[in-house]
Amino acid sequence: MIDEFLAILIASGLLFVGYYYHNAYRRERKLRLILFRKNLSNSEEIERTIREKEKQYQDIYDTANSIIIRWSPDFKIHSINPYAEEFFQINKEVAEGKDVVLDLFQIPFEKSNEVKSQLWNIFHRPEQNIRQEYDVFIGENDKRTVTWSNRILKNEFGYPYEVLSIGNDITNRKIAEENLMKSYERILDLYNNAPCGYHSLDKYNTIVSINDTELDWLGYGREEIVGNLKFSDLLTESSQDKYKLITDSFPNENLTGVELEFIRKDKSTFFVSLNSTATYDKKGNFVISKSTVFDITDRKLAEDKLNEYSQKIQLQNTRLQKAVEAAIKANRSKSVFFSKITHELRTPLHAVIGFSQILEKDPNLPNHLKGYVNSLYENGVHLLGMINDILDLSKIEAGKMTESKERFSLVQLWDTLFSMFSYRFSEKSISFELLNPTVIESCYYEADLQKIRQILVNLLGNALKFTNQGSVSLEIQIQRTPEHSFDTVKFIVKDSGIGIPNDQLHSIFEAFQQTEQGSSYKEGTGLGLSICHQLVEFLGGSIYVKSTIGEGSEFWFEIPLTRLEIIPGELVQKSKIGPIHTKELGGTTKLEESEEEFVQTFLNTSAPELKREILQLIRIQNFGQLIGVLNTIKTEDKGKNILEQKVKNKKYKFLIDLVQSSNPLE
Repeated sequence: MIDEFLAILIASGLLFVGYYYHNAYRRERKLRLILFRKNLSNSEEIERTIREKEKQYQDIYDTANSIIIRWSPDFKIHSINPYAEEFFQINKEVAEGKDVVLDLFQIPFEKSNEVKSQLWNIFHRPEQNIRQEYDVFIGENDKRTVTWSNRILKNEFGYPYEVLSIGNDITNRKIAEENLMKSYERILDLYNNAPCGYHSLDKYNTIVSINDTELDWLGYGREEIVGNLKFSDLLTESSQDKYKLITDSFPNENLTGVELEFIRKDKSTFFVSLNSTATYDKKGNFVISKSTVFDITDRKLAEDKLNEYSQKIQLQNTRLQKAVEAAIKANRSKSVFFSKITHELRTPLHAVIGFSQILEKDPNLPNHLKGYVNSLYENGVHLLGMINDILDLSKIEAGKMTESKERFSLVQLWDTLFSMFSYRFSEKSISFELLNPTVIESCYYEADLQKIRQILVNLLGNALKFTNQGSVSLEIQIQRTPEHSFDTVKFIVKDSGIGIPNDQLHSIFEAFQQTEQGSSYKEGTGLGLSICHQLVEFLGGSIYVKSTIGEGSEFWFEIPLTRLEIIPGELVQKSKIGPIHTKELGGTTKLEESEEEFVQTFLNTSAPELKREILQLIRIQNFGQLIGVLNTIKTEDKGKNILEQKVKNKKYKFLIDLVQSSNPLE
């Protein structure tokens, strides 16, 4: 019974244990199923999250505005993003598997090991992100500077299998930084090497900056002054008081031109001029003052000497003023004396010259006296010329020169000069001509013709005097000014004479001055060029000269001439240009000699008043009026017809000979 009970009890225990484990198994199985389902759901969520992250990464990779390169430790390219494709101008498919240094960065082979060594160093550094900066090439010549952020990707064993490099092109920034640095260096160089001193003071008047120029003046090193000395430490006691008074009186004002005395390190002093500007913050609080300093020591010394000299000069001026007044008074007296004495001398000289000409033509004059009479005539003419020069100079110096205007043409002026000089040049076998004659045609002006003619007569007379062979020319140039009522006319006289030394050109326009060649070559007063100079200035112009010894001289002057707006018909008739070269004169023929006899007979048989009028009109070259006078003579005298024809054809040599063979008193 007991055994059965024990068997039943054991069987019940086993049944209970079996039931318990069965229920436990079912519970565990159910729990495992629940956990499996939960893990499956989490796995899907994780996978979905990973896919989203991968998509986000790919979007960032594809759209990033930076260069992204994935490459292996053996420098082979795994992939590049679109921006890198565009930057390096290479397709992703072409780039994959290529060498990142040689093929993508296009680093020259001889420098590739240096770059690869730089890249290989990133594998030996503990940082996650490693920054580097180096140059890459796009094509042959386009070098770009790129800054890189490198991240090493490792496998589960800790070995690197890939490098992710993100680059940004900083070429423009580098260029800007370099330019900025150069500008800063230039500014710093200008600041330190400026010809003036610069310094800045803080609110305690301590020097916080100073340039090299001011340091050199003071003899200090920068570390001795900056942050250690106040501005007042650089000033003498009197300048300290002056500076304090100014800054206390005008605390917020800029300082300009304040003169102070600085003390150098060696205790010597020098004077400066200070300009200072204060700067303030937005609240009106003082920040710093900037000052410019100029060394005025030399100026101060010069001012002291100038004051000393000024006193001496003032004393000298007082003495000179009295001397000048006396000289002016004496000069006026001299001019008046010359004017009166030359007037008195010219009258008897005209008589001497006239009577000497009469004596020379007297058939009863003994032959042994003809030379004396000719010498008397030539010296009389020479003396009259000297007296006329002195009289002209006296008028100019006395201020009695007046301007007398008349209407004329440049053709008339040339014809007059040609008639006066052509025969004299021909006698010396020197050619005389007008250059560019077409320039002066139809040029009519109103001016002081007598003074212009006098200037040219003096210049041509000098050319004749100092030229023994070759040529003399006159050229007239006209600079028209339509906006004004006048033209600038330039007269150029050029000769092939003896020339003037360069060291004497500056004095030839002074009164009573002659060059060494001129004074030894010919006699004269030395007044001709001085008169020319003063007449040109009186007419509002300027006169110049250039010369070469042995080759000749060139004188030219420019004067303004008022244009004629309305030109009289008779002036046009008188302005037909005649000969322009002495070669057009030809020689005197026997026919002309016989023609001169007919003309002389006509003049001698005419009324004395008519003869004097005809000769006078020939002398002054008024051929237009002379034609009118001849037309009024109602006779068919052969001499009258010959004279009329010679005048119309402007036979200067014939007319000059005619006047010279006549009595000068007629």
